[in-house]
Amino acid sequence: MTSLPLPLKVQTWSDDLRLPCVTDTTSLATTIESIKELHGPSIPFQSKHLPALKRNIWFALKRPRDKSRSGLLCVLPEVQACLYISGEQPTSKRPGPRVALMRMRVDPIFLNSTSGPTVFTATLSAADRHLWIEDVLQWKGRDVHDESFQDRWKLVTQWIEHYCLMDPRLLGGLEIEAAPWQPLNALALSAQNCDGVWELQCDEPGRRRLLWIANDDAEYSANAKGSGSGSYKTNTNTNPSTVPHIEELAAQEPPVAIAKREAGPDQWSLKKPDGTDLGRALIRKLDVSSALRSAKTPTVPVEIVWIEDFGKWEIRGIAK
Repeated sequence: MTSLPLPLKVQTWSDDLRLPCVTDTTSLATTIESIKELHGPSIPFQSKHLPALKRNIWFALKRPRDKSRSGLLCVLPEVQACLYISGEQPTSKRPGPRVALMRMRVDPIFLNSTSGPTVFTATLSAADRHLWIEDVLQWKGRDVHDESFQDRWKLVTQWIEHYCLMDPRLLGGLEIEAAPWQPLNALALSAQNCDGVWELQCDEPGRRRLLWIANDDAEYSANAKGSGSGSYKTNTNTNPSTVPHIEELAAQEPPVAIAKREAGPDQWSLKKPDGTDLGRALIRKLDVSSALRSAKTPTVPVEIVWIEDFGKWEIRGIAK
């Protein structure tokens, strides 16, 4: 897998990660488009998904917080190479997807002319120098999306453990590993460990991932919401003076405020009963999100607590 009939040039992605990239993907255009059709964007989590979470087997994966790229890792017999296709949106300077050559040794059965592509979903983090393989969509040309996630995951681990040899020195310093999926029922989804962004994968065949944003402080680009890629930032304001009457409210057991529904999903503004503005609420628990979405009125009395790390009031539940 050392010769590639495509033009290559070493390019910097971010955080000084330099990878050999295909400079002209014209000859791969048809293949890339057919591969990209295999992978749809994650679906934003909504309260209507809660019954399925309780009924079915689910797995959870926490997204990186850096400017990670979510894309596809492909073994293509037609070019005798393993390529990473970034999920970045096209730009005027780069109308096509960015494609990097992954220098690794792959079992010849995956490069046989009678074999079709093997395609994995994967996230590349330049800052962490890691590429995490998250799922498999196609296995030697066979569509495996109609198999359970646990069966697909067995193929992922087999490929990593038995069918390829990876040397970080040949991969620009990248380590390639299986993504750290966890059973959802083994996680305590609390305010302490459910910050950031999570992808939820049902074990049933043919199910797309759900994208759960555990707090509303994260900023996402449009394509990050669609594909799970992008920069996950948290705007924190730890100066208590910017939110009025913290000490007064904190003295209540528990503090109570009025939450008003806003336009976006899980977007609620808070006010004291006397009308004093407390800013936008922080929501980080699935049961709280569900209870608020189920409310029939535009305003809801809620119990709140001040979260110093975020400089915001968090809604802990509906006030009794």
